[in-house]
Amino acid sequence: MNAQPKLKVVPAGWRKNAVGHLVHESEIKEQDLFRDSVVTDLVTEGIALHKALKAYKEKALNDVADLIGISAQKWQMTLGGKKGNVSITSFDGELMIQRVYAERITYTEEMEVAKAKVDECVQKWSNESNPHIVTLATRAFQRNKSGELSMSRIIEMLSYKIDDPEWIAAMQVVSDSLRVCGTAVYIRIYQRDDNGKYINMTLNISGV
Repeated sequence: MNAQPKLKVVPAGWRKNAVGHLVHESEIKEQDLFRDSVVTDLVTEGIALHKALKAYKEKALNDVADLIGISAQKWQMTLGGKKGNVSITSFDGELMIQRVYAERITYTEEMEVAKAKVDECVQKWSNESNPHIVTLATRAFQRNKSGELSMSRIIEMLSYKIDDPEWIAAMQVVSDSLRVCGTAVYIRIYQRDDNGKYINMTLNISGV
């Protein structure tokens, strides 16, 4: 039996269900229609925002690069290689935009060895050490819902100054397991509040 071809255009008064079948709206529950309307409207609006943020990020990066390029030309300098972080303020100082580069960090299988070494330290310290240190060390290896470790917690753990040979060895394994897998570029915008403090206007466009 040949599969029924999917229709690209849905006739008026009909809805296509999740398996591609046409269902007349009169046969669809009111709650199902309402749910469909909410999801469709919100996701459609979100897709438009995503595209707008992507376009804004591209424009912002190009405009900042052009500004830096014009400054370089003024001083007859040629800039090459990876561009760095930069902060630019408006004439009145009320507004600021930043271009920030950050390395994406991942880890190898050696992190499992590091965890085992840290666990040994935690077990040894459990009855003789500051429980706060034990909690921090344990928390560093907690995984999220996707099964991944938090790099910010791992980096934080590396900053602990603990004079213990086994801990130092464990931190060396952690360091050896870290790998730079790429670079992310962020655009951040700020506006001063009444106290003169720059407040970040969150855009969260690193992933677009």
